[in-house]
Amino acid sequence: MQFFSTTNKAIDDSVYRQCHTIQEMEKYSRTRNVDHFIQIVLFCTLTGGLIFSSWWATGSAYAISSPVAKTTNLPSLKITAPHKGQQVPVSSNVTVSGISSPPVANKTHTGCTISVLLNGIKPYQNAVATGHGGKNDYSTWKYTITSKYAALKQGQNKITSKISCIATPTNLTKFNSVNVTGTGR
Repeated sequence: MQFFSTTNKAIDDSVYRQCHTIQEMEKYSRTRNVDHFIQIVLFCTLTGGLIFSSWWATGSAYAISSPVAKTTNLPSLKITAPHKGQQVPVSSNVTVSGISSPPVANKTHTGCTISVLLNGIKPYQNAVATGHGGKNDYSTWKYTITSKYAALKQGQNKITSKISCIATPTNLTKFNSVNVTGTGR
């Protein structure tokens, strides 16, 4: 509080000279003590607030940076047919096929499923596992898009595949999309 003392001393001398009685001087002195007390409380509050806010901001940064699965532990997924930019008749069914693999850490029991979406029309449709390991082996998979689910439209159509793997501590999901061009009627 040193920065207040020089200015306040000059004001104090001036006021004391103007005070005519001891009672007036005591009254002014009490007022000055209250002002000084308010300055101390204000300074402590602001300093404490700055310290707390810097601590809180640092704490929240750690909370945001929670552990995330390494990219080597993510499943992989790729649509192999139809190809990007392929022309597809809008009046026909489209068989979507692809390959996938579970996270590196869990090759024996995948707990993964594949689903397909056309032009954002939900719900996702479950693909069929066609891998050599049986009905739960999605190393290869397929799904046939029919008009019962959604019809291709003229122009650009987006086909999205999604792999969902049940894992601990969090489930893993990855997407892959291709755009095809709907032609004819």
